[in-house]
Amino acid sequence: MGRAAAGEQVGVELAALVVATSSVDELLVGIAELTVRVVPAAVSASVALTAPAWSGHAIAVDERVARLEALQRRDAAGPGADALRVAHPVEAGDLSAERRWPVYARAAAGAGIRAIRAVPMLVRDCPPIGVLTVYGAAAAAFGGPDHGHADLVAGLATVAVTGTMRNYDETAHSARLRQALASRSAIDQAIGIVMAERTCSAEHAFSTLRAAARQRSTTLQDVAADVIAGPAQRESQPPSTASTCPWT
Repeated sequence: MGRAAAGEQVGVELAALVVATSSVDELLVGIAELTVRVVPAAVSASVALTAPAWSGHAIAVDERVARLEALQRRDAAGPGADALRVAHPVEAGDLSAERRWPVYARAAAGAGIRAIRAVPMLVRDCPPIGVLTVYGAAAAAFGGPDHGHADLVAGLATVAVTGTMRNYDETAHSARLRQALASRSAIDQAIGIVMAERTCSAEHAFSTLRAAARQRSTTLQDVAADVIAGPAQRESQPPSTASTCPWT
């Protein structure tokens, strides 16, 4: 796919995400998933915001990348951290031989990630608002068009995120961020419940929750609340409002 065609596709899909999602958290999930579709060599992606209310909170496509993001946040050492410091993309062509972040690189290579590109989300005359990272399974995965596609998504995603945030005044914006973080806590709790009930991975549990939300035309937060409430609570609801989650 050429850069112009990719830009048009990403722009349309991001606009749809802004309209369809009900929280910043869901928007970030959509951006990460879109990145994997648009960047040919990407096997996963993550987005982390740096606003104080988020404290570097990261959204990842899958469980292994979520663990890498947590490790990078703990040690403040990794490609995303460097990209934020220098306000410029940071890339590693072969993490099995990477020396800049030895702990992170070993963990990434052990998880089957060999190449990585972290792109800061830049706003003119301001520090980066976040970083978008793509992960590849092969060494030197992100050559040629992949550079451009990853950078393109990061740039358009920056516009989408900042545009969404500017819809709120200072007070409402802070309340929305707190709500988003609380929602994430509920979603994480629901993921744990589904993992226990189905004996499955966190990635599979999250996919199950999202599928249920799409099936019911509702939000991920509402589905998580139903899971946390438990079968007894769901069965006590009238038939028109009772949950039809696929794990029940």
